[in-house]
Amino acid sequence: MTKINYERPGLAQAGGCRAFAISVVIICLLPLLAGCTDDPPDTSAPERVEIDRASDWTGALLYIADGEGPVPSLGSIRIYDNVSGFVETTVEQTFAANPSDLFVSENRSRMYVSSMANGIVDLFFWDGNGWRRGTSKIDTPATRLFAMENGPDQLLYLAGSTMTGEAGALYRLDTNTDDVIPEPVVIPSITEARGVTWSADASLAFVTGPGADGPTLQTLSWPAAEATGSVSLPVNKVNQVQLSPDGLVLYVACEGTILTADPVDGKLISSLSPSADPSTEYYDVAFSADGRYLFTPGTVPDGDATLFIIDLATGSVISQVTHVGARANGIKRIE
Repeated sequence: MTKINYERPGLAQAGGCRAFAISVVIICLLPLLAGCTDDPPDTSAPERVEIDRASDWTGALLYIADGEGPVPSLGSIRIYDNVSGFVETTVEQTFAANPSDLFVSENRSRMYVSSMANGIVDLFFWDGNGWRRGTSKIDTPATRLFAMENGPDQLLYLAGSTMTGEAGALYRLDTNTDDVIPEPVVIPSITEARGVTWSADASLAFVTGPGADGPTLQTLSWPAAEATGSVSLPVNKVNQVQLSPDGLVLYVACEGTILTADPVDGKLISSLSPSADPSTEYYDVAFSADGRYLFTPGTVPDGDATLFIIDLATGSVISQVTHVGARANGIKRIE
């Protein structure tokens, strides 16, 4: 260490100044000297895993609700970035335990997360670098929530059941005020609404859930919400339903398979089985921008989830990403 004598200016002080200058130069060179080592610096964030890319997925994000996270009872939201080729656990849940689905606002400033465990909606705000939790939660009359979909009236629809649990219900959230509209859309033919989507012209709504004869795909006129048809599904459990980007096919995520149906009459067309394990449960699906690729997370009973990327032109799995969560639920593709 160089000692500088402030009481006797002269050679000692000059020598001290030269030593100080040399120290500054060495400090400035340290980052460059470090770059000369054989091991490059690790720039990845914790828990990131490199993933494969579909050709037209560039620029899009896949948000997946994971029923379990760093705190197992809370869950998290995983965001897959196909530009960087990495995935990172970005959001841990506090209010919405066991997150079932999510919705990101059109301007990408707000994210809503629904709970399969307590019927609460958690609200997050984008701060420029990541999602920041709001200071309050949104309570709904439901004890459990499943699908979260933007409706034709620009209200956010939350699939669940009535307060008594006797019938399926669609709760409506006004994202301008974050208020839940008091009266839900009640669907007596099912005991719990698991999924909801609409036809391309919004004249029909399609709702999935357990009915008197087992898992059901229910068709409703819209906005009257009157039942116009019902199809029994040959599965043990049904989850969410989505309409293909071209409006021609319904995809119903189920236990063991993904069923396809005609949106005109709701009749079944075919099925997809991305995993070789018949016990795999598919909770939701999303599509690439051109509708060619389908993304679906599948979870096996031991609590490990895989993201399957399917080429709908051939019906084959072209890629899969393992360990995307312990319990993968809702998925959204965000530009």
